[in-house]
Amino acid sequence: MTPAEINSIIEIPDWDQVSAIKGEEAAFIYDFVLRHKLNKTLEVGFAFAKSASHIIAATQSTHIACDPFQKDFRDVGLKNIEKLGYSHFLDFRPQFSYELLPELLKEKRSFEFIFIDGDHKFDGIMLDFYYADLLLEENGYVLFHDSWMRSTKLVDTFIRKNRKDYEPVPTPIKNFCMFRKIGKDTRNGMHFREFYTFRSLLSYNLIMWISTGKKTGLKKFLVNLKKRLTSGETKPIR
Repeated sequence: MTPAEINSIIEIPDWDQVSAIKGEEAAFIYDFVLRHKLNKTLEVGFAFAKSASHIIAATQSTHIACDPFQKDFRDVGLKNIEKLGYSHFLDFRPQFSYELLPELLKEKRSFEFIFIDGDHKFDGIMLDFYYADLLLEENGYVLFHDSWMRSTKLVDTFIRKNRKDYEPVPTPIKNFCMFRKIGKDTRNGMHFREFYTFRSLLSYNLIMWISTGKKTGLKKFLVNLKKRLTSGETKPIR
């Protein structure tokens, strides 16, 4: 089943158009997982199952996803998986990641692809990465959503500065950051490299200012400018 076919079947309700990942993000995950033949997959977060459905479509294998708040999403995610005929592929756990991931580690499970899109607080993302690292096979990939957020960006820069056993994997999706595990963690117990960045602090606060509060002409101008810059347009803005 292709991304277009998936999106024609699943429901993203009008009352929440924010929680689901975007179409181009889902399509990238599908293409990446399929191209790299990744079959052992894990996901933190579930919501409306847009990412889960694309992962399963690419692997046709068991996919583990955890989300303790599926009832808050009116079970739409589980219903979407059922509509697609993918229920037998989904191993859904209604748990917090900090409960499930240690269990999977005790079970000696391992994964080739882990998508982290659950708790968006810094400590939550960092904890998810800590366990994802222990569960990830060498040459496996960990993908983070919402890289525009200050919390996610700090985890990104922590990995870049402190984890030489991971290499960044460029993606065409600005709201993703991805890493490939390329070796073992050889840090000693005293290792630490500063990972605070002022650039991401500035960009985060700019995005928050533009997206919240009263809409102004300046905010509209900046949004249009960003669209033109990211699309490669060079025509003057009128």
